[in-house]
Amino acid sequence: MKRGLVAGAVAAVLGLMPGPAPAHAADAPCRPGARYRGHRIDLDLRSADLVDTFRMLADVGNASVVVPATVTGTVTVRLRRVPWDQALCVIAASRGLRVARDRGVYVVTAS
Repeated sequence: MKRGLVAGAVAAVLGLMPGPAPAHAADAPCRPGARYRGHRIDLDLRSADLVDTFRMLADVGNASVVVPATVTGTVTVRLRRVPWDQALCVIAASRGLRVARDRGVYVVTAS
C-alpha cells in the first residue's frame, strides 16, 4: 500500500498523471485564447451605464451576472456579430474589470 502511494507521487511529479486543472480553466471565462460560445449579437451603445449594460448582457445570454455596487461608470461600444460572452469580457476589460465564473454565475470584479 505504501509503495503504491510513493509510486503515485513520483508519477505525479514526473508529469505522468494529470494534476488539478489550471486555476484559469473554468473560473476565468475571459482568459486569452478563450473560446466564446454565446450566440452572436450586435451592440451599439453610447454612454450607457455599465451596470445596466451587464444586466442587458445577462438577459441576452440567459445567464446570471453579479455586479457589485463598486462597479460604476459608462461605456460606449459598437460590436457586430460578437458572442454575448465575448462582449461581456471585452466591456469588462475596457473598464479594467475582471470576470470570473462560479458554477455558471458570472461575477464582475475590480482587477
